[in-house]
Amino acid sequence: MKMCETIIGILAFSLGASTALADAGHSPTFGSPGKESEARRTVEVLATDDMRFSPAKLEVRLGETVKFVVRNGGKLKHEFTIGDRASQRAHALMMKKMPGMKHEDEPEAVTLEPGETKTLVWKFDKKPATPLEFACHEPGHYEAGMKIAVVLSR
Repeated sequence: MKMCETIIGILAFSLGASTALADAGHSPTFGSPGKESEARRTVEVLATDDMRFSPAKLEVRLGETVKFVVRNGGKLKHEFTIGDRASQRAHALMMKKMPGMKHEDEPEAVTLEPGETKTLVWKFDKKPATPLEFACHEPGHYEAGMKIAVVLSR
């Protein structure tokens, strides 16, 4: 019985993650990688070890391209991922199962070592099915509230 539950759980997770997360086989449902030359705004984001981002809330416009300059101001590794709520929850589940997962090839995510700063440019050209969130998926960080509420306006 335990083996059956495990297999069902893995299958359900795989199906959910494959529809919610972007990978090399399909594009995100919450936007697309942007070109820095098209960014009309730069947003500085600070990730801290109290499991918070600053700013805590952000508004973006549908169609807008934003350059995010993300700095890890703590002593722990952090992540900054762009996604809708469904993809963020699927990502959180995946990171629990594979905590050392790397995101070098994912245009909607950057991983930051302590003191590191990275840039991510994103075009909000698709209306997501669920509200947007920016989140950290290092083990326990998302669950501790390390996310930014995003308001998408027209």
